[in-house]
Amino acid sequence: MNSLVLAGYEGTVWVGHRGPLPEWIIDRPGFDRSSSRLRVTTKLELRAIELNPPVSLNYYKPVLMQEILETHDPDAEAVSYLDPDMVVKCDWAAMRSWLFNDGIALVEDADWDMPASHPKRARWKAFFSAHGETPVRESDRYYNAGFICVARDRMQFLRTWERINERVAMESGSGLRERKSGGPEDLFHSTDEDALNFALTLCDIPLNAAGPEAMDFVPGGNCLSHAVGAAKPWQGHHLRRALRGKPPSVANQWFYRFADGPLKPFSRAMLARRRLSMMLAAALGRIWAGVAHA
Repeated sequence: MNSLVLAGYEGTVWVGHRGPLPEWIIDRPGFDRSSSRLRVTTKLELRAIELNPPVSLNYYKPVLMQEILETHDPDAEAVSYLDPDMVVKCDWAAMRSWLFNDGIALVEDADWDMPASHPKRARWKAFFSAHGETPVRESDRYYNAGFICVARDRMQFLRTWERINERVAMESGSGLRERKSGGPEDLFHSTDEDALNFALTLCDIPLNAAGPEAMDFVPGGNCLSHAVGAAKPWQGHHLRRALRGKPPSVANQWFYRFADGPLKPFSRAMLARRRLSMMLAAALGRIWAGVAHA
C-alpha cells in the first residue's frame, strides 16, 4: 500500500483478507469498522473485503477480481491484482500506460521458459481435452500469478480462469489451503499458476507481458518487486537466515524501503531493528557471493 502511495496511485485499493485485519489497520485513526474503509491519503482509500471461500485464496483471485468489477466498483475500467508480498517501484503513470492497453497485463515467472512443445503442456492438453477445454493458441512462456491486470471488457477471461482453477483444485486435491501439490513431475505442481497459464491458451486476448525482470526475478527491472518463497520479509530473522546461507533477495530488501509510510506495520524501534538486520544480512550475502565466485 505504501509503495502505491509513493508511486502516485489515486483511487481505491481493495484488500481481500481471510481472518481479522491487522491492528495497525483497524487501530489507525479514521478506520471505519462498519464499512471496513480507511482513507489512507486524500487520494487513496483502502477498502477491505473479508473472504472465506472453501478454497485457498490463491484460487480465488479471478473470483475476487470479478466481484470488484461487477459489485464493489462497477465504474472501474479495469482491475489489477497484486500479491501482498509485492511492492510497486515505478511511478503509477508508467504502470498505467502498460496496464490499460487492449489486453491482459502479465509478468513472466522466475522459470519463464516453457515451450509450446513442453511435455507438461502436452499433458495439460490431454487432461483438459477430456473436460471439453480446447486451446486456441500456443504459448512459450510461463507467467507468474502474483500480478495480473484485466480490463472490464476482457472480463470473460476471468470466468475462464475461475473455471480452470476449480478443475485444477479438484484434480490436485490441494484446494483448501495449499497452492503447491506434489513435486515438479506432477500434472499440477504450482497449481494456481499452472491453471493461469493453461487458461491463457484458451483465449485469444492479446497479452501485454513483461519479462521476469519486472518482478526482480532477474536483474534489470524497475516496475515491481515480488518476494516469492516461504520466508516473507515482514517475518524478520534476516540476519539469522543469512548466517545459514540464505541471504535476503532483492525483493525482500525492497519491502523495507516502503515499510514506513502512511500505513505503519511496525513500530519505529522495530522498523529500525529490522532495517539494520536486513542491511547486515545483505552485506553478508555479498560476502557469500564473493566467496562463491572466488
